[in-house]
Amino acid sequence: MSIRDAVLAALEQALDKKLQLHQLEAVSDALGQQEQGLEPRLCLYHRTGAGKTITSLVTMALLGVDTVLVLAPPITHDAWRHVGRLCGVEVEAISHAAFRMKKFKLPHKRRAIIVDEFHLLGGYAGKGWKKLDGIARHLQAPLIIASATPNYNDAERCYCIQHVLSPEDAKGGYEGFLYAHCILEPNPFGALPLVKGFRNYKDAEAFLVDLPKVHYVEDEAIKQITIEDVQIDSVELPDAFERYGFDERRGRISASLMEQRHATKRHLILGPTGQLQPPVLDELRRLLRENPGRTLVFSASSTIAGAVWSDLWTYGSAATLATGKTKPQLKRDAVQDFIATEDAVLVGTATLATGTDGIDKVCDHLIIVDDTDDDALRRQLIGRILPRGLDTDTSRKKVTRLVFD
Repeated sequence: MSIRDAVLAALEQALDKKLQLHQLEAVSDALGQQEQGLEPRLCLYHRTGAGKTITSLVTMALLGVDTVLVLAPPITHDAWRHVGRLCGVEVEAISHAAFRMKKFKLPHKRRAIIVDEFHLLGGYAGKGWKKLDGIARHLQAPLIIASATPNYNDAERCYCIQHVLSPEDAKGGYEGFLYAHCILEPNPFGALPLVKGFRNYKDAEAFLVDLPKVHYVEDEAIKQITIEDVQIDSVELPDAFERYGFDERRGRISASLMEQRHATKRHLILGPTGQLQPPVLDELRRLLRENPGRTLVFSASSTIAGAVWSDLWTYGSAATLATGKTKPQLKRDAVQDFIATEDAVLVGTATLATGTDGIDKVCDHLIIVDDTDDDALRRQLIGRILPRGLDTDTSRKKVTRLVFD
């Protein structure tokens, strides 16, 4: 047995967990890069529950790293530190927002970095990605980026990942990447062309999977889930809004078609005093009544999520609320209460998609009241009701979406 094999065996014993094949392949790739004299770079494109935290920290330990900077949602920081201690790696955990701040500086070029939920750094023009990309070019230490949903179906995200992992393979900037890899058409409203697809791949996901240093674990279970759309009876929109696009709640005329679309949806879901429209509340209560058990209720808007939570309590349905403004400890408490209660409702925003380990083991129903335009986020949300493991059973899992005219 080699020294590395002995160290790996000791790590597995400390973690009380045997690494799976996909985890060992990622570790082997990083070690191989190090043996070639390179600073290891990895992207763990793993489905929810595939062990990104353990894979990342075991890899760092085997590479000889003793201290690592971890960018991750605050609610996951304790878990990162705990696994780090088991692996003998000291974890300095910060949020993506803290990383983006001007005052945050990497202490030196030899600080290893793990970026969980990589997509939260934003696109190629975002401060977060630009900062990491600049650091990565001169970093003299391992770098691992990870995400269950790195915005597949998005050419921009593919570019961001490739440029961080292998900048020499993504020269020419984002525009150069588009002309090299994508099927394009003129954009009459912007400088960059519109992306219609990839030249040599069926979609962006397939392109990303085929990149060197990317390790992919497909989520087979999610393919077995069908979203059941429930049509909600429309309510009459305010006359001033329909005629002129004037949103009385915000005191202004919608500045774009997208803003008007979102405002329309708010009017269809929320009444004039901020409560749920009767057809929405009636359907929501029916779904909860006919599908007992643990249910997640999602809204892209925190305002709508708050109205759902408030109205459920008003009509006798106990529910817990978790949004991006909820403090990490309160969110952890809400998740643990949800897991511990047999018939429970947890209402929230995109915060439900990250740092909510354990929900998938108990939750059977996801109700989408206010849908997201982000397919990757929706898939990540659906992943919160899917049990993790090789023997995944989706027969009792259900996703319902409220649909408005």
